[in-house]
Amino acid sequence: SFIPGKAVINSYESAAMEPAGSDKSFNIVESREQGPARFSIPPDIAICEKCLAEFNDPAGRRYKYAFITCGECGPRYTYMRDMPYDRKRTTMSDFPMCSRCLAEYNDPGNRRFHIEGFSCPDCGPVTEGFDETVNALKKGKIASIKGLGGYHIACSAVDESAVVLLRQRKRRKAKPFAVMFASVEMAGEYLHISRDEVKCLQSAVSPILIIRKNFKKELAPSVAPDNGYLGIMIAYTPLHRLILDAVGEPLIMTSANIAGDPLIIDDDRALTELSEIVDVSLVHNREILRRADDSISWIHGGDEISVRMGRGRMPFPLKIENSGLRKILALGAELKSNISIVSGSNLVTSNHIGDLATPETFAHFHDTVDEMIDYYQAEPDLIVADRHPDYESTSFARDYAEERDIEIKQVQHHYAHFLSAYFENKLEGRAAGIIFDGTGYGEDGTIWGGEFFTGDLHSFTREGHLGCFSLPGGERAIHEPWRILAGLLEREDFFDICSSKDEDLLENIFTISQNRKFSPLTSSAGRLFDAAGVLLGFGNDVSYEAQAAIYLEAKALESETPDFLEMPLVNDGGIYIPDTAGFFRELNSMRGGDSAYLARLFHNSLIEAGALTAERICSKENIENVVLSGGVFQNRIMLYGLEKRLASMGLRVFFNKKIPANDAGISAGQAIYGVYNA
Repeated sequence: SFIPGKAVINSYESAAMEPAGSDKSFNIVESREQGPARFSIPPDIAICEKCLAEFNDPAGRRYKYAFITCGECGPRYTYMRDMPYDRKRTTMSDFPMCSRCLAEYNDPGNRRFHIEGFSCPDCGPVTEGFDETVNALKKGKIASIKGLGGYHIACSAVDESAVVLLRQRKRRKAKPFAVMFASVEMAGEYLHISRDEVKCLQSAVSPILIIRKNFKKELAPSVAPDNGYLGIMIAYTPLHRLILDAVGEPLIMTSANIAGDPLIIDDDRALTELSEIVDVSLVHNREILRRADDSISWIHGGDEISVRMGRGRMPFPLKIENSGLRKILALGAELKSNISIVSGSNLVTSNHIGDLATPETFAHFHDTVDEMIDYYQAEPDLIVADRHPDYESTSFARDYAEERDIEIKQVQHHYAHFLSAYFENKLEGRAAGIIFDGTGYGEDGTIWGGEFFTGDLHSFTREGHLGCFSLPGGERAIHEPWRILAGLLEREDFFDICSSKDEDLLENIFTISQNRKFSPLTSSAGRLFDAAGVLLGFGNDVSYEAQAAIYLEAKALESETPDFLEMPLVNDGGIYIPDTAGFFRELNSMRGGDSAYLARLFHNSLIEAGALTAERICSKENIENVVLSGGVFQNRIMLYGLEKRLASMGLRVFFNKKIPANDAGISAGQAIYGVYNA
């Protein structure tokens, strides 16, 4: 039998049947309007090789056609109104097929036989502003481009003045931009790219791929400052390919939104809200129904590691044993928000929503909940949320459950991380977990983030944690990480390192660092990274999440030392606690030495302490499986180092691949908890 190249068979049933009537022909009939709920919304798929060849064929009638597609590529999720997947339920219903396209549609020998979304220059969507946009980009100007799942903002990636101007207009001080290339061949002119990375870039998802900076030809320095990596992608739609071919150089391609708001998909909003950022706009007349941010990945040991699940990957379905047949809505965390729904034997996670700090993003969160419930016909009888009392998602869960009189469960943040990796790796029995991230509400009232667990699908035990230290000013210390040093160092050292700050301010911060009312305790590995970044030269307030930690990792990549500092392991009533404060003071005593060496030393020391703690716990509990999860394991030095060190101890190591290790994996972990503990 034959299925399209990108099709996936999740399950099938067979049964013997008597022939119906005398007609021995095979007919494709109209889809039924009513049927069982479907958990197979097809994702958007990058342009395939056949369409790309047709796109580049001057003799073909779709030569350089910006909307060329077939059964193996093109939009799906972003332009679908409803299932089943027929043209009349997509925004392509606005474009009736011409006679030649209709002939292809009805020809069993044609690769577009009964394919719903294709068109040609005679009957399909059209662009407006193409030539003006290309000319503007060549001159160092900034453009908005209506793409597949929303608008992008673009400029030259080799013109430093253009990149600086974009940063000024978008008020994006330092967060790295992604760079789009026309092809892997163009990307290979600028960067060294491995075979596995090429394969991922050319996949059906075609994500933003985070690769090591290893330039052949330099891009503009402000594309990704103080960063050891660069996010790149290949033109995944024919329209993007058309633009990149015409401009002839790589382009920054960043999501069009304002200050963390959701990706813009509406033409009128783009016209008004982007007017002060862009000089010119390229639009088309195919409506975008659902936004889809670009997926983000990186390669580890030949495997693709997901950082953000977006275009090409979402909605993301998992098969799950739901013996109770509960319908579950899991609402995720506060950052990198998404939601997950369970109905029957299916768990599906929504597209990336964002950080729930702005009214617009929270409204998008509301809309996504309604859309997912309606689309999957999955009115929930159980809500699962984070334990943090101040998360917007938790408040929403409480209100939603109360209004509908349905059950609510709350799951500890780091246990949800643990469950996401435990379930993805199909583990059984009790496993150990090293869960390192920035912030999570702890069951003892402190801020967790450097956790050692044992657990399974039903429960967990906190077996250890990194030594606690204070966060002067609470969440303020996340944005001003120099404050954290007040809780880790002696007064004289704190004042010396932060000498650029006002002395009265430093005195106040050092004083409140001892006051639990104003300076809560934390075991956070992420905050420890922030503090080490400041110690070793990061001199700014943080303008985007994990900026100081990314600076520290970039420094560490410049050194290959295997050296580490021993971190004494304290046994406090059966809880294992590495002495992070003592370690940090020792690291500070070496300040003034080579910063790259010290940055790598920090990583190595945390790896060694984490491995020794986990080994002690596994030995005590007779466990051999160790799960790594949490946003810190997006740091490649940490993931590779702990994987290697734990393996050398005879332990089996598992980590997130498809489900992100960061907070984008929280809703999936919550949903899994709901299924097995309902």
